[in-house]
Amino acid sequence: MSKGFAFKKVVLMPPNWLGDVILAQPALRTLCLQYQDAEISVFGRGWLKELLPFLNLEHEYVRYVDTLPQKADAVFLFPNSFRSAWQAWRSGARQRIGFRKDGRSLLLTHGYTPRIDLITQHHLLYYLDLLQQYGLDTPLKEVELNAPEVAHQRAEALLSSQGLDVAKVICVAPGAQFGGAKRYPAESYAVVLKALSAQGWHIVVLGTEAERDIAAQCLKDVQGKHWNAAGETSLSQALSLVSVAQLMLCNDSGLMHVAAGLGIPTVTMFGATNPDRTSPSGKKVQVLYEPARCSPCLQRECSVQGHPCMMNILPEYVIAACERFLRA
Repeated sequence: MSKGFAFKKVVLMPPNWLGDVILAQPALRTLCLQYQDAEISVFGRGWLKELLPFLNLEHEYVRYVDTLPQKADAVFLFPNSFRSAWQAWRSGARQRIGFRKDGRSLLLTHGYTPRIDLITQHHLLYYLDLLQQYGLDTPLKEVELNAPEVAHQRAEALLSSQGLDVAKVICVAPGAQFGGAKRYPAESYAVVLKALSAQGWHIVVLGTEAERDIAAQCLKDVQGKHWNAAGETSLSQALSLVSVAQLMLCNDSGLMHVAAGLGIPTVTMFGATNPDRTSPSGKKVQVLYEPARCSPCLQRECSVQGHPCMMNILPEYVIAACERFLRA
């Protein structure tokens, strides 16, 4: 069903977390394909400007804006917050489409009750459900990202400056902004990275400045070429590095979803979260999940001594999963 064919000005408000934006990519791309003749603005967190070139939205007139456009024909709200609906209402948008959450029903012209249970079903389906209830067809069911050519050039220059070979690079993201419960232990990462480095792979650890010490702990036994890039790259640089990696090794995190969506072989460890809900969308993904009795707790920090859900995933399991991809 085609809806809003006469729209000339459409605003997309993506989710607020990197990983959620990637899981919403099929829905965002569907809207861009639906409204090919409209001017489409993407409004939200500032880092969306760096992410946008990788989202493969297939629209000539899509752009990031830091101010919500006034009097748009439609605003599609993927965040569930009252604030996002208030902003859309204040902008004078003719249609405001979102889920009835956070007491914001009166601010929406098209408010729907979610049919996807986020406790048991995948988040990607949640975002598509909004479009389906609005009356749009949603044939796109998988995340498909695309790195622009300039990203590859940027990555090769960065790696060359560190003396690393792009054909041997493994990217590692040992952090998780949600909280420590999602992090595979640094001492276990250290065992894995020591083994992969000994095989001749060059290790690049990505993350924020706050995760730099964790990255250093992961690299402490690596004798071969490596780069602790945590806190040293912008988001666009990190995305570029991921786009040329031979493998991505990570926790349940935003960069995990990026790598999988780009088609990069991805090995990821789950424990506090349920892969049935937030597993990455991609054809080259290995999820390692050895749940403890308390899994998935969905907590930010582990309250059980020994962090058993992660300690159950032995380093040799991770090494074997990485080697299956690297030898393919």
